[in-house]
Amino acid sequence: MTATTSAAALNRADPRLDLAIAFHPMIAKGTDRPFAWQAVATGGNGRSFAALSASLLPEQRPALEARRITLALEQAAAMGIHRTEALIALPLGAAAGLAEPLLSHLFRAALANGVATDRLVVEINADERGDLESAAALAEACTRRGLSVTLDGFAAGPIALKLLARFTPRFVKLDASLVRGIDASTSRRLMAEGVMRLARNMGVTVIARGVERRGEHDVLHAMGVRHFQIETAALPQPGLRREPRSTVAQPTHRRLAHRNRPAFPLRSTRASDIAFVAQVA
Repeated sequence: MTATTSAAALNRADPRLDLAIAFHPMIAKGTDRPFAWQAVATGGNGRSFAALSASLLPEQRPALEARRITLALEQAAAMGIHRTEALIALPLGAAAGLAEPLLSHLFRAALANGVATDRLVVEINADERGDLESAAALAEACTRRGLSVTLDGFAAGPIALKLLARFTPRFVKLDASLVRGIDASTSRRLMAEGVMRLARNMGVTVIARGVERRGEHDVLHAMGVRHFQIETAALPQPGLRREPRSTVAQPTHRRLAHRNRPAFPLRSTRASDIAFVAQVA
């Protein structure tokens, strides 16, 4: 059956389409406001989006992806993020279906909610269940449409490295499994250092997610990591500012995007906690 973004593959009353959207802030060290927000979708009873998607038939997954896009942009507009300069990061499952129909739906939803597409960042899981071609196809489709891309869940695995060899994303997010305990693990530290070397050479901004302790932060900071994602939801505040883009030397392989720039993620996301992020710099 041909993949489609229509909800026809799922009954519109199907409770699996009833998603909740939260926004997780990304902080650059030395600043006191997020430069971006990741839209995180969950199903009923807090079920993860990945688990929810895995419970569906392949032909049903594009409808779920489309629903996530629609709700995330509606919520971003309702919370006023679209009136700020902060980026909006939208995870999109590469293996869910055809890339072009999903991106067409994304553009329509952005237009309907008054969200500028140059503020959108598509997040592609760097593992994608081992499906390199689906992830590459989605990245190529984003390139054609001028969308920035983040490789999420990056842990120096074979799929992640092959993708990075084919494309230059705007951001790379270190996987939480690589970040947690990095201050007590030589192997994790060496892998993260390797990713940082690649990123520096390619002009890519690295974001660490899942940092919970000062020791983890200090090791990552010593490596040159200046961007962190806080792993709990927060309410976007007015006046968010986007970091300026800067140009880099054109690499020999195809580019996906530009670059960005500088956080110590905390479990709490109160204003006082975000202020502490700036102090750690």
